[in-house]
Amino acid sequence: MQKFILIIIYCLFFTVNINAEKVSNDYEFEIEYEHDPMRPYLSSDKIALDTELKYAKCIRLQMGGYWDEIAKLYLIIANRGHPVAQLHLGKQYVHGNGVEEDYIEAYKWFSLSETAIGKHFIKVISEEMSEKQIEEAKGLVKNFKPVYK
Repeated sequence: MQKFILIIIYCLFFTVNINAEKVSNDYEFEIEYEHDPMRPYLSSDKIALDTELKYAKCIRLQMGGYWDEIAKLYLIIANRGHPVAQLHLGKQYVHGNGVEEDYIEAYKWFSLSETAIGKHFIKVISEEMSEKQIEEAKGLVKNFKPVYK
């Protein structure tokens, strides 16, 4: 009986992985729902699923320290407006994990997340930034255009 259950679990896992690949390779997302334009990942079930699968993959990759790959995935979903991915990407810019250390980019992503913790991180890194850098970061936030792919 246990072997049968393990086989079913394996089959379900394998099917989910196959479907995840199909979704992540299909960038023709149609808008199905009203949503905040700064959060395109909420515009359809398909893009929401793809976003959450990429986010889950990032969490798994963090355990192994695969920062370059994590940064690429977080960039995709942060550009879709995923607030937690924006926070994580901001932290990667603070620490230089998988990206060049850049407080201006970190500030941008923390600000775009529109979260209390993002505001806290902005306060912390602003102490290390010049007024010119802060203004540049604010300009990046103002000109940010989220993507639907």
